[in-house]
Amino acid sequence: MKIKLFRTFFGGYVPDYDKLEEMKYVILKIPRSIITVLNVNQGFGQIKGTTLKKNAIFPNVEVCVFKRTNKQLLWTTTSKSDGSYAFRNIAVGLECFITAFDPQRNYNAVIADGVKAK
Repeated sequence: MKIKLFRTFFGGYVPDYDKLEEMKYVILKIPRSIITVLNVNQGFGQIKGTTLKKNAIFPNVEVCVFKRTNKQLLWTTTSKSDGSYAFRNIAVGLECFITAFDPQRNYNAVIADGVKAK
């Protein structure tokens, strides 16, 4: 009886597919991202929003989400050209606060408190 060992690689690097094929790894192309829950702060919830300055779309803003109870930074992203941002892989119902930073530093950071992942 022959037993095959399966390994899964993910996150933060660009694989060398030719090398992996040489080593007889099977490469699966998955059309959608897989959410992996590694701790109690992660899950199938998400928080979405839009960055605005004086009620106008304000793109390319650094946006951070923190866990409310212990002020732990969970994720950081940059708003898109339409000002939208989204945080995924957050536990549903987790109470957070969001901080957005003006890249030109003309304005103080803006905070949205008491935001819950849905």
